[in-house]
Amino acid sequence: MKRFAGVLLAAVLLTLPVRALEPEIQPVTEGGYTYYAIDADGKLYAWGDSFHGEVGPTDQDPLPREEANLLLENARYVAAGFVMAAAIDTDGVLWGWGGHAGRTFGEGEPYRLLENVAAVSIGDTNCTALCTDGTVWVWGARFGESMEAHRDDPFFRPVQVLDHVAQLEGDMAVLEDGTLIHFGFDGDTLSTRPLMEHVADVRSWSGFGDRAYLLVQGEDGSLWRVPRVTAEAGYFLGQPEKFLEQVDWFTPSLAVTADGTLWAWGQFRPAILREGKVDSSDPLVCTSALETECENEVVKITEGVAIAAACSDRVMAVMEDGSCWQLPLAYRLLDWQENQDQTPNRPEKILDQALLPNDPPAWAAEAPAPTVVASASLAALEDAESAAPQTEQTEASPEPVPDTAPESPLAGAWLPATAAAALAVIAWLRGRKH
Repeated sequence: MKRFAGVLLAAVLLTLPVRALEPEIQPVTEGGYTYYAIDADGKLYAWGDSFHGEVGPTDQDPLPREEANLLLENARYVAAGFVMAAAIDTDGVLWGWGGHAGRTFGEGEPYRLLENVAAVSIGDTNCTALCTDGTVWVWGARFGESMEAHRDDPFFRPVQVLDHVAQLEGDMAVLEDGTLIHFGFDGDTLSTRPLMEHVADVRSWSGFGDRAYLLVQGEDGSLWRVPRVTAEAGYFLGQPEKFLEQVDWFTPSLAVTADGTLWAWGQFRPAILREGKVDSSDPLVCTSALETECENEVVKITEGVAIAAACSDRVMAVMEDGSCWQLPLAYRLLDWQENQDQTPNRPEKILDQALLPNDPPAWAAEAPAPTVVASASLAALEDAESAAPQTEQTEASPEPVPDTAPESPLAGAWLPATAAAALAVIAWLRGRKH
């Protein structure tokens, strides 16, 4: 039934007119303590750790920022994961470094991956790209039944899986009509499932326990937090809650509003700045990051920001004047004396002129609020669980196994536990080096 629904959705999409997408600009990012920045001339620089070659050619690990590699000379968009980085040039060509790009495309970095690309998402084992014609392409490691059927060919080259897409975030896509869908592709079979309506963009934040959520942008530029539960059938969502208006750019933990204000939330947010310096009264500067009462508090960090990227141990922000700065994380300042080589303790300029992002879209003055479709609501999950047959547990029965995420090849690429474990390993290795 799920496979039939995916085919039916694809057939409907193919009957719609195609709308050309404007290529996106994303000048800063980070993946696994490797940092990337594009200057105003389009030069893409990379520095930091390089466990899988994503920093480019070097015999130093980590590579100092002062000796950063020049990866591309005409870049406009950069994205990175734990094992791979990719950049889109001004001609729309997607290039890749490190990780599974080579196992999919052969030798010779940088790897030329796709053409006419607007944006890309990098996972641990799979990648997804949104092209300017609204198509979505997937490539990387096979999974599930596809892996069983192709054990001698574990990686697949780009396959078109969706059409008429306006925004892409990992294994989620916003269609041109504002429908948010969750999709998966194992190398052979596509599955899709609608989640919400009246959505302009989406990000996923995978917390701990019951604190995972989606961030969705309304068609009027507002930003909403949507509680998320992962079950065998996929994502199930709670009631959306609006918490910011007129947002020009956002990540899972940061947002820039139309007035240039940088907002942040969560335990690992940047320190609050006042007059260009760390505000010593910031509660996270004085308390442990494990204090969860700060989890959902939305905090004003600073002003004059155009775009920002959350990193493992800092935030990189491009200001409205084009300068690029690295900002300290609040919780890191508690033990900064023991980690001086790993994180900044004050704002520090790293580029005089970075590439500025796209102009924000003209938001509708009035628009329907983002809504969860009935089949993806928490009420639907509760109904399904209550209708499931109950089995009595006896003394001889095995201990119950905790719920796990569904076997989606794309969901697995962004699985929070994998990412957290990876970052922990990196941090341990970094500690051994210094």
